[in-house]
Amino acid sequence: MDIKALGGKLLHAPGAWVTLSAENGITVVAQLNPKELAYSKSVGWAEQAGKGRDYPDLQFTAGKSITISLELMFDKYEAYGSVKPECESLLKMALKDEGLHRPPKVKVTWGGDIIPGGFEGVVESVKIRYTMFLQSGVPCRAVATVGLKQAAGVSASGNSPDIAKMRIVKRGETLQSISESEYRDAKEWRRIADANKVDDPLSLEPGTKLLIPPIL
Repeated sequence: MDIKALGGKLLHAPGAWVTLSAENGITVVAQLNPKELAYSKSVGWAEQAGKGRDYPDLQFTAGKSITISLELMFDKYEAYGSVKPECESLLKMALKDEGLHRPPKVKVTWGGDIIPGGFEGVVESVKIRYTMFLQSGVPCRAVATVGLKQAAGVSASGNSPDIAKMRIVKRGETLQSISESEYRDAKEWRRIADANKVDDPLSLEPGTKLLIPPIL
C-alpha cells in the first residue's frame, strides 16, 4: 500500500500519488490513491470475404486508443479546507483552452508508468461527487471519476476565428456569406479577398479553395 494511517495522518511514498499534468500548466494530484485503475485497448481489423468459408480473413487497419478510467479521491476534512480547487482543475482539463483552441493533452503518472511507455492523451469525461461538507457548506471530500483516451497528437476543431484554415467554396456562397459563417461578421469579407488575391468577389467559382486567415 502507498498510503498508511498513522496517528490520524496520511503518509505516502514520494511520487506515489496519481498525478494528472496538463500541457497548459494545470496539475492535479490525488490525495488518496484509487482502489483500482482500469484501461482497455482495441484494434482495428477489416474483414476480407473468404468464399465458401464460415469466417473471413482479417486485415489490420489501425491501432486504436487505450482508454483509462480511474477514480481520484480528495480529502481535506482534517485540514478544514475545500476540495473545490482540485475538482475545478479537473473540469478545466475537459474544457477548451483559449490558447490551444481545444482541451489540453494530459499526462497521467502514478509511481512508474501505469501504461508501458507512459500515458498521454485527452480527458473524455469527468464526474465529480462531493461526499462531505463542512458546517459552512464547503465541500471537504470528493470523488472524481475521470475517463481519458490515449492520443499521439491532437488538433483543434478549426472552428475558431483566430485559426487559419482552408475552405472549399460551395455553390451559392459569396465572400460575404463565408465571412459571416467563419467570423460571424459579413463585413470581414475583404480580409478573405485580400488573403486569396480575389479581385472580383462576384466571380467566386464553386470548388475554389480559399485560405481563411485568422483574426488576431
